[in-house]
Amino acid sequence: MIKILLLSLLLLLPVKANETNIVIKVNNEIITNIDIENEIRYLVALNNELKETSEEILKNLAKQSVIKEKIKKNEVSKYFKFNSSQEYLDTIIKDYYTKLGIDSLESFKIYLQEYDLKLDVVKNKIEIELLWNQLIGNKYQGQISINKKDLENKVEEYLKENELTKEFNLSEIVFQIKNDNEIIKKNSIKKDIVEKGFKSAANIYSISESSKFGGELGWIKSNQLSNKILDILTNLSIDEISEPIKIPNGYMILKINDIREVTIEKDKEKLLDELIKVETNNKYSQFSIIYYNKLKLNSVISE
Repeated sequence: MIKILLLSLLLLLPVKANETNIVIKVNNEIITNIDIENEIRYLVALNNELKETSEEILKNLAKQSVIKEKIKKNEVSKYFKFNSSQEYLDTIIKDYYTKLGIDSLESFKIYLQEYDLKLDVVKNKIEIELLWNQLIGNKYQGQISINKKDLENKVEEYLKENELTKEFNLSEIVFQIKNDNEIIKKNSIKKDIVEKGFKSAANIYSISESSKFGGELGWIKSNQLSNKILDILTNLSIDEISEPIKIPNGYMILKINDIREVTIEKDKEKLLDELIKVETNNKYSQFSIIYYNKLKLNSVISE
């Protein structure tokens, strides 16, 4: 299986060995074909379904991913040094390999070797994201407004329910429509979901950080969802996919991977803290998209 996978990757990478070409420049920083090849390996390692994707789409995905990383790295380097806590990095890395169904760090290292990747490469990418999130937090924390009273009311309603409540295992595709025709863009995404699978479509179209894992969000409690989203999910079954849902700064498509019933948590303060955290993270995610788009717009990108 591994040999077949590696062979398919090699077929996607036709550039001659040791031949390095400049593919893109981002604010005078170069991106080479080697950078693109390495990014392809990284993306496929995180989502094996991408190996079924065409060479052209995969290369474009890798290009956009490297461009985003360059822009983010350049911005965070103005404010921070790259010296994140090793313990914290290890925690995030564990989340990475757990999502891939891998049960230990050593097994993850072996897995990465199959794609000619090193753990330090993954750590560097994670650190850029951690510092980026810290930067967004610093810049926008004064603009985060949470209606605590509304959330308290939501908790009260939640606690009035029966002893059991639902949790949804979800995946998402978050996208924006700028100069594209709205109907064409939505239909294109829905078509690729059917033809390529949800994970690959998330990799291709989603601007959310969850895209690197095929849009997977994991288990989410019903009380952590807006009434609008919960109403939509209530009318879907496992493996069903929603129509595009209007959200701030774009649209979202959701897929239900699984549903389970759990005992309701009766600790009101704990529930409220969880809701506040979810709402805050959602708002920071929106600001992250806005700030990155602003930086990209002001960047000089040439191919």
